[in-house]
Amino acid sequence: MPIQSKAITHRLSVFAPARIDDIRGRMGAIRTAPWPDIEGCLAVLFTSRSGSTYLARELECVFDIGRMREALNPAQVRGRAAAEIVAERQNAWFAFKAGVLGVIAGELYGFFNAYLEKTAFILLARRDIVAQAVSLEKAMQTGQWHSTGAPPRAAVYDHVKIANSVRNIAVGVEQLRAYAIRSGRPWRTLIYEDFAESDLNPALAACEALGAPRREAGSKIRPRRVERLGDGTNEAWGARFHADMNPATRGWIERYRAAL
Repeated sequence: MPIQSKAITHRLSVFAPARIDDIRGRMGAIRTAPWPDIEGCLAVLFTSRSGSTYLARELECVFDIGRMREALNPAQVRGRAAAEIVAERQNAWFAFKAGVLGVIAGELYGFFNAYLEKTAFILLARRDIVAQAVSLEKAMQTGQWHSTGAPPRAAVYDHVKIANSVRNIAVGVEQLRAYAIRSGRPWRTLIYEDFAESDLNPALAACEALGAPRREAGSKIRPRRVERLGDGTNEAWGARFHADMNPATRGWIERYRAAL
């Protein structure tokens, strides 16, 4: 059964009850195992298409945190205990990235009950939320979330779906920010555009401020590079969306940017 406590309920209350129930249903039976000891935990909180894969793969090369992936998503944990995933790490620290799905699942698995006092958070956001929403809608239509070499499916501009994505992203970022605040743990906001052009200094500074350990001098790791999929279609859709934007959507964007 999921672990329940007043502290967990307080943190989870930033999310909609229906969303929590949906994720609880996806998790199936929760298996338990002893939680291994770790020195620290770095968690990147993100919404889809905000550059989390690019960031994770760059941080892995600099910091001694192991492979950063969506380790707490139900699809990753199903049929085993979340503690077993932590135990498989080869580093003193455990690192992962999580959207709303991973955060809620992590609470229900008991991960944060076990490790919250050793966890620090990075809230990853994208300043250009329209470009993010366009990227999300395009990926959903084409089936291309990362560069795979497979031919993409055709994609058609859909203003309504992009507008819905803008609102969903804005809500998701606000919920993750509220969660980080309620956690009572150290956290930093990191903006994708500030490091996307190979200037990783803002990302490195955020991790160092949170205590993430650097790799020893001379230690090597094979980079897991990721190619960006933005192209002329993204630019054309973004320009068209801005031209057609209604006042309600413009208000969502203005409030989102002000909160950053």
